[in-house]
Amino acid sequence: MAISGSFHHSTALQLISVLCVLGGVVPDAGGAATHGKAACPPFTCGHLSNVSSPFRRRGDPSECGVPSHELTCVDGQATIHIDNATYFVMSINYTKYKYYSRYFSHFWAVDTNILDSRRNNCSLPQWNRVPYYKNNSLKSLRSFRVEFEPTSYWWSVFVNCSQEVKNNHMYMPVACLSTVGSFIYVLTSIDSYNIQNLEPSCGYLAMTPLGALDSVEPGNTSLSLNLSYADVVKFMTKGFGVRFPFRYRMIESFKECLMEWIP
Repeated sequence: MAISGSFHHSTALQLISVLCVLGGVVPDAGGAATHGKAACPPFTCGHLSNVSSPFRRRGDPSECGVPSHELTCVDGQATIHIDNATYFVMSINYTKYKYYSRYFSHFWAVDTNILDSRRNNCSLPQWNRVPYYKNNSLKSLRSFRVEFEPTSYWWSVFVNCSQEVKNNHMYMPVACLSTVGSFIYVLTSIDSYNIQNLEPSCGYLAMTPLGALDSVEPGNTSLSLNLSYADVVKFMTKGFGVRFPFRYRMIESFKECLMEWIP
């Protein structure tokens, strides 16, 4: 079984070349807050203050924020629903940071499954969002909107194997989730969602970004880390960054792309 992905983080030039073939990333102008300050003033949600678009609260006017970024504010905490999972929003950074010649803002999310003390200490991550390129035919789309794109280089992927995996150091066992005839492993690497050629008896189970590992420069280390499940859980409790909504649009020519991407 293969888990296909979008692109690999290699050199900036390689990335530019790929994007010049596929398209480009531009700020999202269609829903990320084109509103008046009077109609949509900043608000407080849990421990977060001065919150504004793309976030909103239930009951806010329709022109305020983005529906997918609606926050729930209860007991001094802010949470957001992504697909069928709930995440604590620990912080929001409206200051744009540079990522391959483009600028993004982001918020920091933590899986509630991991931090909820009422649950046992052996859980799978809730993040199960396949990278946005996978289910889209780029050739047939002029542009599309990306709402939940993690900022992380590093990911962990959980797999379920019908046979025990031996002599493969990438497969770190998750004993607390394994049973007779079902062996759970976690693999950690740069862009782990691109892992291909899994062991024949293994299939994809779950994945999670590991934002706390982003301080490790991809060019200065191996493409994989042999993190135990306990180590992965520690990193999951620290959360990961998620970019604000942005729009991916097709670019007509290679020359136009180069002008967009090269300073």
